[in-house]
Amino acid sequence: MSRALILILLLVGLIVASPPHKYTKKKGGKGHHYWNATENDALYTWEQAEGYLECEEFLNFPNLGQETKDLKLDERGYVRKQGKPRALEHMCPTRDCVPDVNSTEESPGCGFKRRTLKSGNWTTTNINLGRVDWFRDAYKRLAPYRGGEGNSLKTRIGMGVPIITKWYLDANYTVISATMSFYVPSLYQKNPPASLNKEVRVEQWDEVVTYSRTWGGTRDDVEYWPQSAKQFDYLSEALSREDLKWYSYLRLTGSYIGRKEVMLADRDIVVREIKEKGPDDKAESE
Repeated sequence: MSRALILILLLVGLIVASPPHKYTKKKGGKGHHYWNATENDALYTWEQAEGYLECEEFLNFPNLGQETKDLKLDERGYVRKQGKPRALEHMCPTRDCVPDVNSTEESPGCGFKRRTLKSGNWTTTNINLGRVDWFRDAYKRLAPYRGGEGNSLKTRIGMGVPIITKWYLDANYTVISATMSFYVPSLYQKNPPASLNKEVRVEQWDEVVTYSRTWGGTRDDVEYWPQSAKQFDYLSEALSREDLKWYSYLRLTGSYIGRKEVMLADRDIVVREIKEKGPDDKAESE
């Protein structure tokens, strides 16, 4: 069995175990779960929403004159099975996005977005991979810090986006540990309050170049979870074409409302967390 297939099976098994995440695609109401998907679809092309030009070989078959009812067609006439991701331009003006997550940095080739995420403070907790509800368990552990009862200021500070999940792999490309992190909002970045929970830590991440792919929809969509499985394959293939190197022992996923991302980190820019938790083997591209 190839290491890519093993990784996919592991990721699918871990990701599908998380509970359904309900939200409404409409304006109004309270909280960030409300957003206007119709407005997003109308204002942004697929390329704008994804943040890169998709490679034609990664697209589904073109519409060759068949009935277009209920089909999602992009501007080039390709059928899209997944939902259009929420554009960062649609989201970041009202949310505290991680610096440069909405970068206009040019990406070589097709099929991925290259961007430099600035250094910053994050609140992090370890994921218990033995739990079926690992996502909810980690999220609920981090939530009190942002809500106020879990930080030294006893003040609600909120959180930035995306939520980052890191998957650490061993030399056999088996997931050995994982973490979930919330970005500390810009107002508290320079001097973040201490965590009152010993299982939640505040850590500073170094600047890192990442390569990412994205898709949209909700967790109830038929194509939502299968997308999680194949996006890392597409990403590594696109990077290999451009002779770009990535750190093989770390996978990242970014979660927004209406947008999901898979990310790989540039091999030559290794953040402190990778040095401390990654294997000693020399990093190589797939």
